This record gives sequence, structure tokens and C-alpha cells, in this order.
Amino acid sequence: MKLMLLLAASFYLIISISSCSQEVSVTPPDSAPPNGYIFINSNPTGFNIYLDGKERRRTTPDSITWLSTGSYLVTLKKDLYKDTSFSVNAIEGEKFSVYVDFTKNVSMKGNITCTSSPSNCEIFVNDSSTGLYTPNTLTILPGNYYIKYHLNNHRDDSVLISVSSGKKSTAKIILVDTTLWQDYTTSNSGIPTNSITCVAVDKNNIIYAGSSGSYYFSFDGTTWETYYSSLSNIVDCIMVDANDLKYIGTARGMAVIYSETSTKEYGFMSSGFPDFHINAIVPDGNGNCFVGTNASITEFPSWTDYTPVFSDVATTISITSLAIDANNNIWAGIKSTGIAKVVSKKSWKLYTSSSANLISDDVTALAVTSSGEVWAGFDNGSVFGNGLSYFNGSSWTKVYPIPTSSKTNTVFIDKNDTKWIGTDQGLVMFTSPASHTLFNYD
Repeated sequence: MKLMLLLAASFYLIISISSCSQEVSVTPPDSAPPNGYIFINSNPTGFNIYLDGKERRRTTPDSITWLSTGSYLVTLKKDLYKDTSFSVNAIEGEKFSVYVDFTKNVSMKGNITCTSSPSNCEIFVNDSSTGLYTPNTLTILPGNYYIKYHLNNHRDDSVLISVSSGKKSTAKIILVDTTLWQDYTTSNSGIPTNSITCVAVDKNNIIYAGSSGSYYFSFDGTTWETYYSSLSNIVDCIMVDANDLKYIGTARGMAVIYSETSTKEYGFMSSGFPDFHINAIVPDGNGNCFVGTNASITEFPSWTDYTPVFSDVATTISITSLAIDANNNIWAGIKSTGIAKVVSKKSWKLYTSSSANLISDDVTALAVTSSGEVWAGFDNGSVFGNGLSYFNGSSWTKVYPIPTSSKTNTVFIDKNDTKWIGTDQGLVMFTSPASHTLFNYD
């Protein structure tokens, strides 16, 4: 019996072993990964590498590995450069290097047309002299460059120019003649901003200027001083009277500088202004002044209201500009309405584009000559282009010394009766209809 059990167990073991040997399979070993290798370098470096249209998240110089034997399309991309594509052959087990020198490919470069006024300025690229002079054209690799011009007796100036492959850029600069002009910016002086809204000069030739920030500032020829205004972040006008008092008009009231240590502000709910947006201030020659607001004219410091009653037009009396002639007549520019001569506190004589020879009813500036002529500037909404109108005591005349469709921001008449007109396209010096000069940056 034991013998039979032993034989049965042996038979079962043989069958089990035989069965197991039939079920076992062996997987062939994995093949080695492809080991083709391409190293890509360029001058300049920093090009993004694409392989068969797919970005490989690498920039030159770098390598592409694990390539099978075959041909691949490589594309190099970089901002401002045109794309460059070429085919490379990879062979497993071998390493290849590719070098692309973009500096030798003329089609990769762009051009900068360098012009200046005056001409014959030395041209610098990123502070390095090119040895060339304006007018000239630079052929240069794509990139961002500071183009600077230098000319004796002129202030150096520069501009940032972007250059792209196969395209033209222009670097045009007007240099300031330092024998004639002295300009002040945040880069060469102590002014707090380049956004200047108004300028006035006191009896000591100290310059006061306002800005679109919450401050105004002064310059005595050597030192810049900045003053903060708590009234508003916009200083619209500054006036200095015969007693050397400084009046600062803002979008929310007026400040009067009585001395270096004494300033008083007349702002919201603390004064007699019918409106707190101060647009214009003129002295009356008697120690008082007239203040133009978005509602009317107020005499200061008596707080006398000059709100007129027009018999021929219903309008909101928003004063844009003020002037006083040699006979102490008050002239007021009124927004979208025309020009008024103040006959009395409640009676104003109104001149409009339909009743007088005005360029437009959108008056922006007024000034008076020593002979009593009243000159007016206008917004740029005129159908026939912009210009000036002047009153000779009996009638208005139109003249067009400033650029067409340009807005007149201010008119100043000097002791020689030369008109200086600040516009949104530059400064115009005007002596007669046949003699005027535009100073700008075009």
C-alpha cells in the first residue's frame, strides 16, 4: 500500500513539473533606445529649438538626444528674427554638431533709417559710436537698440528702436540747440514731472510751474523747489501779481502764496467760489484778481460774483480763459459759447462764430497786446482747420499761423508783440500772417 502511494505521488509530481514547464515563456530582452545625437549652436545664442514642428523646450546652444537614424527638420525661432529651418540627418551611435551664424546672413538683418534735425549728427548705438553721421542707414541684427545722436552745441538725445528681420525702422530726433534753448526734463533737472500745465514768472525772475500731479514747483536759476498742494492733483493755472503774490488755480480750489512761510488755500466749502475748478486767474492792477471757474467769474478777495445774463443765448458760463486790456476791460473765453467782454457784473457783450469773425466758439486761450488787440485761440474742432482770431477794437479777423486742426492751449504776447502759441503739435512763434515758425519734434 505504501508503495502504491509513493508511486502515485511521484506520478503527480512528474505531471505537475511537466505542466509547469509547458506554461513558462521567456520575453526577449528590450532593444537599446536610439542614441542619435545632434548638438545645435548659433550666433547669437538663445534661439528656441523645434524638431519636426514640435518645440523641444531647449534654446541654443543645446542638444537633441535619443534620435533614431533618419532625417529631421530643425527650426530655430527668436523674437524679431525670421524663422530659420534646415534638415539634419541623425545616425544612431553618432554625434553631429550644427552651427548657424546669423551674423553672416544678410537677410536676417533689418535697417534703421537715421535722420535728425539738424543733420550731420554723430550716430551712436547703445552708447558706442558707429562713426557714421545723419542722414544714414544702419543694417543691423534684430534687437532693441538705443540710437543716440550727438552734435556740438546741441543736447544729446536718444530713442529706443526695435529692429526686425527684413524690416525698416526709423530713428528721427530733433536736437535742442543749447545756444538758443534750455530745456528741463526729469532726466536733466530737478523738476518732478515732464507734464507741465502752466508757467509764470515773478519780479525776481523765479519761474513757477504747475503740473498734472499734486504739486507745483519753482526754479530760481540754480535750485528747484517742489510744493505739494492738498487741494487737487491738477494745477491748471498760476498767476503772479504786481505785489508778487502767487495764485495757484487747481481743479478743487485756489491757493495764494503770501510769503515763503504763509500760504492760504481756498477750497471746497471754504470759499465764495460758485465752482471750485479754477481755469484762469488775471490781476486787475489794483491788488485784486479775477478768477474764472466752471460756473462764472469771481472777483477776489471781495468774492464778488460776475454771473452774466445773456439776452441772446442760454448757456452754462464755464470760463476757459481770461484777459484784461489796457482799459481794464475783462475779456472771457467761454466753453462752447464764444468770447465775452464784461461790460458790467451782470452785462456781458458776447461774440460768437456766427455773430463775429471767430474761428470757433470753443475758446481755449486769450491774450492782449500792448496796443489793446485781443487775441484768441481755439480748440481743434473747427471744420476749416484751426487758427487764431483777434479783435482790433471794432472787428474780429481770422489768421492761420498754427498747424491745421491743432488745439491752441495758450497764447503769450511778449514786450515786442511777438505771439507765442502753445499747441498740441508744438510751439508757434508768430509775428505776422506771413512770418511764423513752428518748433516741434516732427
